Amino acid sequence: FFLRSRRQRSTMADVDIFAAVEAARQEDSGGNAPSDDTEVLFVGSKQAGKSTIINNFLGKDEVPKPTAALEFRFARRSAGSHNATAVANLWELGGGTQLAELLKVVLVPGRLSRCMVAITLDMSSPNDALATLLFWLQAVRHHVDKATAQLKSMGSGKAELQATKQRSAEVWERHEDSGKVRPMGIAVLILAHKWDEFEAAFPESDYKKLACKALRYYAHLNGASLACAQHKDKQMMGGVRNLLFEHAFAAQPVRATQLEYNKPIVAPAGLDTFAGIGNPPSIQGVSADRPEEAWKAAFEATFPPAKESAQGTDLSAVDSEQFAEEAIDELRQQKRAEVDKLRREARLEERLNQ
Repeated sequence: FFLRSRRQRSTMADVDIFAAVEAARQEDSGGNAPSDDTEVLFVGSKQAGKSTIINNFLGKDEVPKPTAALEFRFARRSAGSHNATAVANLWELGGGTQLAELLKVVLVPGRLSRCMVAITLDMSSPNDALATLLFWLQAVRHHVDKATAQLKSMGSGKAELQATKQRSAEVWERHEDSGKVRPMGIAVLILAHKWDEFEAAFPESDYKKLACKALRYYAHLNGASLACAQHKDKQMMGGVRNLLFEHAFAAQPVRATQLEYNKPIVAPAGLDTFAGIGNPPSIQGVSADRPEEAWKAAFEATFPPAKESAQGTDLSAVDSEQFAEEAIDELRQQKRAEVDKLRREARLEERLNQ
């Protein structure tokens, strides 16, 4: 196959983003008829390695640049005869959790069945990993539910609704936990990145067992795939690439699993079970009515959340040493202005749609 990328920043100002993407893609492909593009959106904590994972998927070996807002690249491969190409639009949302409202830019109703969200966790800092995961699971579910409601109100939305239901049914209809899991309605991949740094900091088996089982639980509960990753390990990144490739280019589903906590986890959606994960460990002084509460209590007792998470800091907190030269200082101000404009426009649109 052949992969190619083009990077551009979304401004949302007087432009149809998907029209601009399609125009750029057609210009690059020589004007061939458009195919059914897929959308892969990378979200997660700051400096979790989203750009590094995207570069690996594209076969690029370059130093990633900081992502201020929403950036776009695409990959393509040959798809049959007549010079047809399959295209995957790759989106990266920067800024940690503070730009979550921009999920709506990619998770639009008419493209829902072709969307995937890759939630990237920084396992070099496990204290914030679960909070990051739960935030993005909730945010993605909120936007998917909203887009689904819009489809139900549209006469032309029946086909898209049927496509999303069919994708979910293919995975979960006959699964032993079908009545207990809560799939999102779109493909979700959880990437526990920098796993080598986590193992180096917490070599004891009890730590790895708790982290692996908790992440498996939340992935399975939400109908998501889970994979550990470290960008210097070709085998691990190959597994991540296969999971991304499955959605991006409608490849054969990944069936290989690795569920032992003493090795990096690979758990494609639908191939794990609550029975295999087991029950959460009891925590003295904590009474939890639901398993998700018990797993959260156990994880936070083992990896106490930081008092002040970097997720909520303002973009102005970016290390000033990276912007020592005058020209780069101007670029930082430009990026900050773009982010502010994106946030204002998204909030205004939210109010108008209420």
